[in-house]
Order: sequence, then structure tokens, then C-alpha cells
Amino acid sequence: MTEERFTYSQFPARFAPLICGSIFAAGVLLAGHLSYSHSLPLAGIAAAFAGLGVAAALGRFLLERTGSLAPMRSTASNLVATRRNAAGPPAIWLVAHTDSKSQTIPMLVRVASVGAAGIFFLLLIAILVAHFTGFPEAVGIPIHLTGAHALAGSVITAIAVVPLALCFITDRSPGALDNATGVAAVLLALEHLGPDRNVGVLFTSAEEMGLAGARAFVASRTAKGIAINCDTIDKSGNFICMSDDVRRRDAVAVSKAGKTVGEIIKVRHTIRGILTDSIALRRGGWDSCTLSRGNLGTLARVHTPRDEPGRIDGAGVARAARILAATIEELS
Repeated sequence: MTEERFTYSQFPARFAPLICGSIFAAGVLLAGHLSYSHSLPLAGIAAAFAGLGVAAALGRFLLERTGSLAPMRSTASNLVATRRNAAGPPAIWLVAHTDSKSQTIPMLVRVASVGAAGIFFLLLIAILVAHFTGFPEAVGIPIHLTGAHALAGSVITAIAVVPLALCFITDRSPGALDNATGVAAVLLALEHLGPDRNVGVLFTSAEEMGLAGARAFVASRTAKGIAINCDTIDKSGNFICMSDDVRRRDAVAVSKAGKTVGEIIKVRHTIRGILTDSIALRRGGWDSCTLSRGNLGTLARVHTPRDEPGRIDGAGVARAARILAATIEELS
């Protein structure tokens, strides 16, 4: 196993949620103001979408430049292992991150914040459209939506994004679930594979700081491969394979591997508001998905001081390891 050092900026992970959340909130509040105070619902629609677009574009810009931005530079190391007797570089990799963090807002609340903000944003746009067109009153439905309704909708939407904007990184989580379980599952999976299996292992660092380790790894390699990421394996709940394309070869292989070892795995799109190394690997040109296991209680516990070893056991990790090993067999 070799250590690959890299440098990165902590600024995006620490301040992008606050900056982008504030821009989004400003856009929707301006939309409500334009509709209520100036009777300009069409301009309000433009302001709302502008706030959303700028926040999304700036957030992606900052996160994708975690490795190059100048403020708040830091150093970390990825751990990389390959078979010494292999004929060439491995095409398939098992991945898990080794760092942990806590946040002022639990992940469950952050995910709910993203979902609520999205729903309220769509309702706000519907109110603004109704104010501009006179619908539904124009078609005989006795509902009259005005600028006052738009203002109320904009305030509610802005409030919904507050938990995301005020989510600051701290260092109070033991990191048992996230992600000692993922590291243990990868190591145990290797014991299920024969010594001649040409598989690589990547333990990233700074995953909790904008996926910096995974970004550094793909930037340092010209050859692309398949990476199965393992992140957070709880002792209860459903196994989930998260992917941006559930029909891609890697996600399909995880699903088939589950059936092989007698596990039911739900293959679904990556949950909004959750960042995993597979996202950075995908943007670097790799095929990648993330295997997890948990429930709402898991989301409420990770990134908090309650993510302690005593709250988990090895059963889930052992089952995840069998899935990972079977996935390698499916892809080979």
C-alpha cells in the first residue's frame, strides 16, 4: 500500500453551503418582493430561477476546484494498494474514505432541507405564474393568488434552506458508521477474493472536505476504471446502491451480486444533499456507484457525536463485504 499525498482547499466544503444557500434565499426573496411590492410576477420568476441557477453553478464551481483554490490550503493522503504480481493496473477498484467529520446540522435535517426547499420553490413558481396569468381564477376556479401569496411562499422557501446554509463543519464525530464501516467492509471483501484477482483498493482522505481525495486520485491517472465505493454500513436498514445512472454496468453488477449472496439491494439515484466519492470518480470519467446500508436513524446519527462504535456491530459489515466481493466477480 502506498501513500499518495495531495493538497486541497477547505474553503468550498466549509463555506459553499452558506454562500450558495444565501444566494438561493436572496433570489426567492427578491421574487416575492417583486411580485408583492411592484406587481412584477414575471420578473419574480426570472429572479427565482436566477438565484437557483447562480447558487447551483457556483456550488459546483467551488467544489470542482477544491484541489486548486488558494484559500485555506491543507494536505492529506490517499492510501492506494494494488496486487504486486498483477500483469497491469487494475480495472476494478474498491473504495472507502477514512476521514470523518461532524456538522452543526445532522444529515437527515440537511436532506430534508434540500427536499423541502425544492418543493416550496416549485410552489412559489406556480404562485408567480398564477399571479401573472390569472390562473386558476381565469378558468372559473375560485382561487385568487396574489403578490402576497408569492411573498409568503418566498419567505417559506428561504426558511427551508436555512438548515443547509448554516451547516458548518466541526470535529466531534468518532466516525464509526461514516466511515469505519466502509473501510472494514472493503478489507473484509478482499479476504473473499482469490490472491490472483487484480483489484485495486483506494482509501481516500478529505472525502468530507468536498471529495478532495477522490478528485486528486482521478486527476493523477490517465487510465479510467470501475470503482465500487462503500460508505456507511449500519446494522439495520436496507442496502442501497446509489448511482447517477442505475442502468450502468457497475450499478447493475451490484444488484446482481446482491441476488447472488441472498441480499436485496435497492438501486436508486444518489440522494440530493449527500456527497460521496463516487460522484467525484464519475466526474473524472470513471464508472462508479456507492453501496450503503441504513435508515432514517442512520442519517440522523452520522456527522454527529452519536456516531459511536457501540451503536453498530459487525453483521452489516460482513454482509456488505460479501456483496462487494460478489460485485467484483460480476464485473470480472
